[in-house]
Amino acid sequence: MRVPQGILHSGLTALSTPRPFSHAKKARKYTSFATCAAAALMAAGASAAFDAAPYEQALAQVDPSASPRVQLTWPRGRAVGAPQSLAVLDSSFNPPTSAHLHLLQEASQRFGATHRLLLLAKNNADKAVSGATLAQRLKMMELLARSDDGKDGSSAIADADACATLCGVTAHPLFVDKACALQTLCGDDARIFMLVGFDTWMRITDPKYYPSGTLDDVLRSIFSKVEIVVASRDPSSASSLKGVSFEQQEAQIGKLSTEITRGRLHFLRTGEGMAALSSSAARDAFAQHDEQRALGMVPACVHDFIVQQQLYK
Repeated sequence: MRVPQGILHSGLTALSTPRPFSHAKKARKYTSFATCAAAALMAAGASAAFDAAPYEQALAQVDPSASPRVQLTWPRGRAVGAPQSLAVLDSSFNPPTSAHLHLLQEASQRFGATHRLLLLAKNNADKAVSGATLAQRLKMMELLARSDDGKDGSSAIADADACATLCGVTAHPLFVDKACALQTLCGDDARIFMLVGFDTWMRITDPKYYPSGTLDDVLRSIFSKVEIVVASRDPSSASSLKGVSFEQQEAQIGKLSTEITRGRLHFLRTGEGMAALSSSAARDAFAQHDEQRALGMVPACVHDFIVQQQLYK
């Protein structure tokens, strides 16, 4: 069903030109304290002042027993136009890091996406919720999105029309359902690029998650709705990828029949140093009270929120 070009669930955007970003040092410069300063001030005293209600309400509005949909959580307060092209990063964001931002920017630049979306599934096929609550993750995603768009966080309504980076939540953990939800959000004519890590792509194509004999049909359904961008993973950063080189990763995704992919499966080799900015590494840095390392992994506004919420202790 095609969505009219006028209406979605939240605010809107006009894309700012993505800025190049290839190393952790540049990532830190791009998501600098200056960019996040006012958002960090908003987070001051967050342990007492953080209002989870808007995020809890958004979480309650998506139902795993209903048709798949995405509820936008940022920007808030306005109906928005359907993006003509959208780069989507689906992650647990526990916490969101500079690597998340880099991957989304790089995919947007390569494929010419006019908008970006940080997408959280409140139900996960593989991971139980631990660490930050879902409401806290949605808040950190919003801070990351504001830092991407250069927002100072002081005017959610007035700035909504200038956002290029959106945040949203869905109730459905399976990739095929997320693809349906995104097509409903954007409309049939939009180009949607779903960005996944190589290890995640291996799980998506694992038959154990689907009824027997249905995997090929599920994949055909996915590729009829979205394009998939598989980002390389550093073999040293994932235990499941030991000995699997970047070249082998690219060759592996190339094995899938074009009859299934319709030419809509892409490989994106990520820059060096991204593995060091993973969510698990960030959690470890906060747990060890390593402020210098933590500040190199997340924008200052996200860092301050984590500290003030006393997360990952």
